[in-house]
Amino acid sequence: MSINKNFSIRSTDIDSFKSNGFLLLKGLFTQELISYFSGIINDELQEPTDKYQTGFNRVRYDIFDKDSNIYEVLSDSTFKKVLSALCERDMIFTQALAFELKKSSSSGFPWHIGTQSFGFQRAEDFGCTIWIPLVPIDAKGQRGGMAYVPTNKVSGDFMYKCVDPSTFNLIQEKIDRNEDLYIEEFMQLRDGPLNDPAMKKMLDYYTVEDSFELGDALIFDKNVIHRSVKLSDGKLDSRPALAIRFTDAEARYDKKRAMDLEVPRKFWNYAGPTSIHLTVASEDGTLMKDSPLFKENLNQRLIKKQ
Repeated sequence: MSINKNFSIRSTDIDSFKSNGFLLLKGLFTQELISYFSGIINDELQEPTDKYQTGFNRVRYDIFDKDSNIYEVLSDSTFKKVLSALCERDMIFTQALAFELKKSSSSGFPWHIGTQSFGFQRAEDFGCTIWIPLVPIDAKGQRGGMAYVPTNKVSGDFMYKCVDPSTFNLIQEKIDRNEDLYIEEFMQLRDGPLNDPAMKKMLDYYTVEDSFELGDALIFDKNVIHRSVKLSDGKLDSRPALAIRFTDAEARYDKKRAMDLEVPRKFWNYAGPTSIHLTVASEDGTLMKDSPLFKENLNQRLIKKQ
């Protein structure tokens, strides 16, 4: 059994998710499932493939794609009711990824939005993540969880719609003009807008940081600005966590945004953490429900609105 059968969503939870963009799901998953995830992830995690991921001790994208247990979770009637009630649309599981923070050393990601994982769909189309820590998180103790800002305070939609496209255009134009371009400059352009002192002060002011017991999870939409919280000194040596991404089945492939993600990789000749933005579709405007990548097991990936 992967989902606690007595878990349920209330109308106040739906309202909170709509207002804030995130919701803490207390006790959604069973201890058995968390133990299973932990065992698989520990064997699969690897050192970061590029400098942008080096805030983590180990990472891994596109995990569990062919694992029957992840599809058992997706087919569970309770899980489907939860996702359907909160998202209010047909949703497709796109990918799972895992990150590990090392005690007292890993910084994780600063304030950011999911440019990589949602970089293949139109800026205005819906996507969300279920984030599952695989160890307990004590927000008032060793910490090591995540911080996130309600979208009714500051939403990250302007990053998808304006800042990210302009950033990649700037980079491409500098490359075309044969100007000097360093990866540190790219990282500053990517992270700087949300980590500028004034913006950071605002985000830190409105931040929410929850504690998690084993089996708890956080669902948040793609416009929620969030960051890693450093794992300080304490009994845990590391904090692994699993993130499961979902997209609206009617979301459209944005080929320009997808190709933009390849610009820095080609220029600095490094392997990105995932190629899903290249393989999910080839024609601009393709609906995610028609994606050739998901065609083989769409019925397993698709969670229909109930």
